[in-house]
Amino acid sequence: MAEGDGGSTPTLEIRDGRATITLRRPDKRNRIEPRDLEAMIVHLDAIEADPNVRVVVIAAEGPSWCAGYHLGALAEGERSKVSFGEMCDRIEAVRVPTVAALGGNVHGGGTDLAVSCDLRVGAAGISLGMPAARIGLQYYASGLRRFVARIGPDATKRLFLTGETIPAEELLRIGYLAEVVPAADFAARIDSLCAAVAGLAPLAVQLTKAAINELSGPAPDLTTIEANSVRTARSHDHREAMVAMKEKRPPRFEGR
Repeated sequence: MAEGDGGSTPTLEIRDGRATITLRRPDKRNRIEPRDLEAMIVHLDAIEADPNVRVVVIAAEGPSWCAGYHLGALAEGERSKVSFGEMCDRIEAVRVPTVAALGGNVHGGGTDLAVSCDLRVGAAGISLGMPAARIGLQYYASGLRRFVARIGPDATKRLFLTGETIPAEELLRIGYLAEVVPAADFAARIDSLCAAVAGLAPLAVQLTKAAINELSGPAPDLTTIEANSVRTARSHDHREAMVAMKEKRPPRFEGR
C-alpha cells in the first residue's frame, strides 16, 4: 500500500476468461482517487483488447465496496484526464457482461460505479446510500440517465430524493440488486455466475448486451439489432451449438 492514501490504485487480474478489477483502498472505504480513474481506463483498455475475456468482475477489499469519488481532491484542485462519469460510461460500454461483486457497503458515486455494471450481486447485510442532495448536489446527467435506464425512475427517486440508507433486501426489491447472497456463499456465487456467463456463446452474449443497452435508450436502432440477430443465426457458434446438442456434448464456442 502507498503511504497516506489508505491503499493503492485498482488492480487487474485476467484468468480463464474472467477479468477482475479490485478496488484497493479499504482504509478509505475504497473511494476513487484522481489517479485511480486513469488506472481504471488502462485496465478497461486491456480488457477490450483481450478477445479471451468473457466476463468482468469489479470487486473490492475490506468492509466497504466503494464510497465514490474523493470530493476532497476536487476541492484541493487535484484533477485527472478522466472524469468519474467518463469512467462509469466506459464500464457501462464494455463489450462483455460486467458484475459488481458488492461484498460491502456502497455510498455516493460508488452507487453509480455499481449501476454501470450489468449485474449487481450483494452480500447479505450490505447497505447503500446516495447523499448527493444532502450535500447540495444534483447528480450529473449521464449518471442519472444510467440509473433511470437500469433501475427505472421510481427506484432512482427512492435513492436520490430520500438520501436514506437502504438495506440489501430493499435494494433487491427495487431492482438495484439482481441477487442477495449470504456472506458465507458470496465468493462461490460470484464464481458460479461468472462461469455461467463465460459458458455461453460469446458473440451472442456481447451482441445481446449491446442490444439491451440500445433498447434502454431514447431512440433504439432496431435495424442494427435485427441485423445482429440474423448475424448470430448464421454464426459458427449457433451451428456448433446445434451440432453439440445433437451429439449430446458441451459446445465449443469460438466467438464467431
